[in-house]
Amino acid sequence: MIEDVLLLPDGRQLGYGIYGDLAGIPILDFHGIPGSRREAALIADFLGRQDICLVGFDRPGYGRSSPVRHFGLGDLAPDVAALADTLKIERFIALGYSGGGPFALAAAAAIPERIAVLGIVSGVGPAAIGAQGMHASNRRKFNLAERLPWLARLLLTSAFSGLRADPEKLAAQLRKIWAQMPEPDRKALADARFADGILGVTRDAILQTVNGWVDEELLMASPWPFDLQTVRTPSIFLWHGGQDRNVPLAMGRAVAERLSGCQATYFEDEGHLSLLYNHGAQIVAQLVQAFPRTG
Repeated sequence: MIEDVLLLPDGRQLGYGIYGDLAGIPILDFHGIPGSRREAALIADFLGRQDICLVGFDRPGYGRSSPVRHFGLGDLAPDVAALADTLKIERFIALGYSGGGPFALAAAAAIPERIAVLGIVSGVGPAAIGAQGMHASNRRKFNLAERLPWLARLLLTSAFSGLRADPEKLAAQLRKIWAQMPEPDRKALADARFADGILGVTRDAILQTVNGWVDEELLMASPWPFDLQTVRTPSIFLWHGGQDRNVPLAMGRAVAERLSGCQATYFEDEGHLSLLYNHGAQIVAQLVQAFPRTG
């Protein structure tokens, strides 16, 4: 494991982590909301594969990365390319989980020459699909961010700052949310190693500030600045759970229907977290199998 900070051309810092041997097949993980580079570490730990290299990175305002106001979906691709250049990775697999899905898709649209395989797991879909099917807390955040973004920013900043200031309060809030999740997710979270890993990622995400979390909650309720039909990655895969109440299945279907050549798999009995927990090895194996070998 290697963790470091990359100084970007505009002076910003980009926190990243390498979890595995760089000689392995590179997978760049686009973390969820909230999230950090440590999501990739959690995935790597559960997979235990020696032939892949999971690379995680903090989007602006998370972990070790500098916050940026008004950072949009279309602004991440240069950061991703700069990180890949630094690590001497020419082409890679992009794995977008949950709120990282839109960012992975935007990067695929902007730098298609770098992304050989794209995988979206439990990914957030276009805001126009709406919040129907989300559990209550997500639905309230989404609707408020869509209608009154200035008020949503004020309330979310206050709430998230309170969680950041009190680690025990954060843990209690996560447990409260988890208790309301569908049965498949609750079963996955019964694994203390998995639950503790998610808590650790969340704590790392807001280590310095809650700006990234607040900004992206608002961003998810905004129109996407690119057309999904422009994504031309050679191999595109999407997986979504039928019991997902964080990101309803309708969002996953809407994305898959708009992606040319997308191979979509829906697991009726899986939720938002349980999908990756129960099928992560299968998902990564499919992505790796599609990655073009040279030589």
